[in-house]
Formats: sequence, C-alpha cells, structure tokens
Amino acid sequence: MSLARSLERRLERLFEGAAGRVFSGRLHPSELAGRIAREADLSRYRHESGPATANQYVLSVHPADLDVDPSALERQLEKALAEYAAGAGLLFEGPPTVRIRASESVSPGQFECEPSVAPGPMPPWARLTGSGSTVEIGANRVIVGRSDEADLVLPFDNVSRKHALIWRSDGRAWVTDLGSSNGTSVDGEVVTSRPVSLQSGSVISFAGHRYRFHEG
Repeated sequence: MSLARSLERRLERLFEGAAGRVFSGRLHPSELAGRIAREADLSRYRHESGPATANQYVLSVHPADLDVDPSALERQLEKALAEYAAGAGLLFEGPPTVRIRASESVSPGQFECEPSVAPGPMPPWARLTGSGSTVEIGANRVIVGRSDEADLVLPFDNVSRKHALIWRSDGRAWVTDLGSSNGTSVDGEVVTSRPVSLQSGSVISFAGHRYRFHEG
C-alpha cells in the first residue's frame, strides 16, 4: 500500500466518524480524506536530513457545510498526521496543524485544501542524556553534530559538524553515521552509513561522547 493511500484510509476513519456532526451531507468523507492525503504526497520534498512534507493543512468549506465547531476533529487529524509521519519516516519542520475554516469563496458542497511548510518547535518524542546535559529530540529526523546548523548541537571539537542522523520510522528509532571523522557507535557496535536500530536505554557514542537514548 502506498504511503498516500495509508494516510487516506487513516483519515477516512476520522472523517466518517465526524462527518455527520461537523459537515453537511454535501461533503463526502472519503473526498476530504483523499484530498489531504494527496496534498501530503504531492508536497513531499528532500530535506537535508531526508524526506519531508508539508506539516500545515488548511481545509476551506462553505459556511453552510460547516455545522459545528471543528476543533475536536482538527486535533484528531493532527494526531493522525503525526503518527503517519513517524511511521513513514517523514520530517515535519513544525508541528502538524490542520485548520478547517468557513469561506464564502468556496461553493456549497465543495472544498479547498492548501498545504504549507510552517517551521516551529516540536514536542519531544525522545531525549539523549549524558556529558552533563539532556538534549530533547522533537522532529522525526534530526542531524546531530557540532555545527550550529545541526538540529542537535554537541559542542565538542572532535564531533563532526554533521556527525550522525537519528530518526524514527516503522515504529522504531534509528541512527546512522554521516561520514564523521571520529565515529558513532551504539552499545559498543560501530555504526556506519547502514542504519542501526535504537532501543530505549541504548548508549550512543558520538566521537567518544556517550549519551543514553530514552524514547517516550
């Protein structure tokens, strides 16, 4: 099953449960779900850390088609998008955001969906503790390194500017080395460009600087 179809089915279940309470009968749940999924797929781009897509979606409907406050459905859709991105290993540059708004410019029974990239802080899904500090991991894909351009900055001279990559996909966390000068290891196992899975409690060494990985 394609990633877009997987997201579409996930969103369809949410829309079907809410359609009778949020929208008039002129808007079909599968069309709404399919449009968001297609926009997420079409908006994919290549970020330095890997595949990424839009994290903000504005769904515009005619006022007559919006029966009640959609905020509860918006939160459910945001949660579904976050789970989709984590499972697919996609980067959101900011928190997933869904807004359903009324617009007179949209004909009754029709809708528009506008995706965009809106950078912003992400709630942490994991953290690294060690070397006298704790570093939180918020985005699905983060570059670890000495450079200020890295997502997680480790201020040690022997850590490469862009040392390693940590991400999550398929329900697991992973790390790979980015060709660093002084190496990366997990629980004593040398990490190369081939991904190594992480368990909560794993010890990652970046050029000899040890951090314990905690997920959740």
